[in-house]
Amino acid sequence: MANPLGNTQLQVPELETGKPEITMAPLVDVVFLLLIFFMVTTVFPENRGMEIEKPESEFSEPLALKNVIFYLHQDGSVFFESRPVALDDVTRLIKEQLAASPKTAVMLQVDKSATTQALIALMDACKSAGAKRVGIASKPIQTES
Repeated sequence: MANPLGNTQLQVPELETGKPEITMAPLVDVVFLLLIFFMVTTVFPENRGMEIEKPESEFSEPLALKNVIFYLHQDGSVFFESRPVALDDVTRLIKEQLAASPKTAVMLQVDKSATTQALIALMDACKSAGAKRVGIASKPIQTES
């Protein structure tokens, strides 16, 4: 069959394909979206250290002052900001806080199974540091209605 242009041979145009490559833009978008997803859905639990089971009291009320909190565990160990401290360190920490703010109150969260001797030793350490406001945390008695 003859070609209408008069050429007997058909010319196929040659394509320049170049070097194959993978574009990174969609991958970066996906990683960015995953980052946003995990940032939005992540829940950070409030870890306050150890669980203290406080005794109940009819006259419990919150303190309005700035306070320093020490935790007395049932085995007699004392914690400050989730770290164990010795009684000498309690005195030093309270002196530092009182130097910065003289109206600072000291709050003791004492496990109801802790011994009275451990509580008295902790209170003595607070008083020897010069703390005038020392309180023991309790929870309100739940009355059945």
